[in-house]
Amino acid sequence: MQTKLCFDVVHYNYTERLYNLKAEAVGVVKGEKHFPVFGGNQIFKPLSKSKPFSTPLFAYAEVFWSNIINKYFMPAPLYQLAFCHGYEEETQKYYDYGTAVPVIYNEDEQLLNLLEFFRKYPDEKVDIDQYENYCMMFYDYTDILEASYFQTHKEMAEQLVMQILVSVLKGDQNYHYENIAFVCGKDGEIRRLAPMIDHEFSTYFIFPENSAQHMYWYSELIRSMEGHEVQEYEYDCLKNPKERQMMEKSAVCLHKNLSYIREHFPEVTGEFLEKLDCLEHDLEENPFAFYVQRNEEYPETANSYAYMAGKARYKDHDEEQAKLLEEKYASREKKVDFQALNLSLVKEIRGIILLLKGILCKTKCHKAEEKNIEKPYKCVEKKQNNIEEKQNNNVEEKLQQILSDIQQNCTEENLWNAVMAFQNYPFYTASGLPFQYKLKIGKNGTYNKELLIDRRENSKTLSWSSIKMAFRNSQKISGEVKRPKALGDIRGISYIYPLFWKFGLIQVPEEVARKMRGE
Repeated sequence: MQTKLCFDVVHYNYTERLYNLKAEAVGVVKGEKHFPVFGGNQIFKPLSKSKPFSTPLFAYAEVFWSNIINKYFMPAPLYQLAFCHGYEEETQKYYDYGTAVPVIYNEDEQLLNLLEFFRKYPDEKVDIDQYENYCMMFYDYTDILEASYFQTHKEMAEQLVMQILVSVLKGDQNYHYENIAFVCGKDGEIRRLAPMIDHEFSTYFIFPENSAQHMYWYSELIRSMEGHEVQEYEYDCLKNPKERQMMEKSAVCLHKNLSYIREHFPEVTGEFLEKLDCLEHDLEENPFAFYVQRNEEYPETANSYAYMAGKARYKDHDEEQAKLLEEKYASREKKVDFQALNLSLVKEIRGIILLLKGILCKTKCHKAEEKNIEKPYKCVEKKQNNIEEKQNNNVEEKLQQILSDIQQNCTEENLWNAVMAFQNYPFYTASGLPFQYKLKIGKNGTYNKELLIDRRENSKTLSWSSIKMAFRNSQKISGEVKRPKALGDIRGISYIYPLFWKFGLIQVPEEVARKMRGE
């Protein structure tokens, strides 16, 4: 990339709009929006007060990825940071800041998203009636690509495949069927696939003020790409069978998508890998060109949970609950650390690039060896072997930072951050028995404060109240804590004890430490 990304802000006044573009959300979540359109065919797209985990970084993500996609992968409309003064006063549920982006179709055209398409043209391979739109999920596109339309329209299928691959690269946790559309004439004739838009839910930009939550969702992206088997207990907290089924599919579907594409679309896979090589090279040569530049005109504080009050007020129409949630989550507002964001952004994207190449190159390298020809697409064995090592180093650095935070500032908030961050980490009890834990996730995407211990089948949960009680007791003890019950006769104390030792909150005898190190 020759020049730095542009994060200038464009200003509009709502009263000076040319007209309002009516945008209907056709799908499971129905709604109608009226986006103001200004000169140059520019639409103002506001950030929503009720969209899950919405922060100003949603807009920065739009600018970042639209430029990356357009530069390295395919033509895409470029976003700009934008204000539309007077818009919030008019609409209430939207902010007067967001982004500006060109209209993606002409006056004699209309959009038809994939959900609408398969409802209009049913296909036995696609059970579209089972589709649900949830944020913070990944989606399986293998059935879509198996549909007769994409089987008989190769060029359209290849364009969709390239978009799917790019969506994985950007860690899009909201790339659902309603975000992919055909551009049609007024008579309904399909003309082309619409360019990629909506880059808000990029994993790298979510939870800027909460490193533990951010790291968890980054690990979920990796987990879905690698396709690790879902454990039975993982989604016990989801009582809605449909939602649970969706979450279990999300946890493995990116690997399914990538494996299918690698096998059925080798030419597109090769083209994507070549483009990925160019991006990787530039990230290595000049990472500063990819840094997000803070604009002083634009909001620079984030609160990923503020949307909950907006949901209560504008979707549930419960003003009392909205006020309670505003009071509860007001303290979470934090200034975005752009330096930390940029270091994390470049490192995490490079990690996902390595993982993508490791998965997509696998078959191509084997075929090249069989034919005794040079390995294409820079399938360098050394890089593949280093994928896991680099990812582990990245995660380990973040864990060390979280441990440093709690040891320097021993608060319940930092303790909770550490508990979130160390999910699926290998622990050992004082008697040397291995275990891991995972936190339950509620319907709103936030953690319920219960730990699921997986050491034995049907283990009971460990509550946050037990951990807090042990934490308070630990602060009263000086010197070694020789056994778990020295922290109190607390349910689950045998699991809390090794956590506190790992977090640096207590000292233990060396013999016990050896067992908790798994020696």
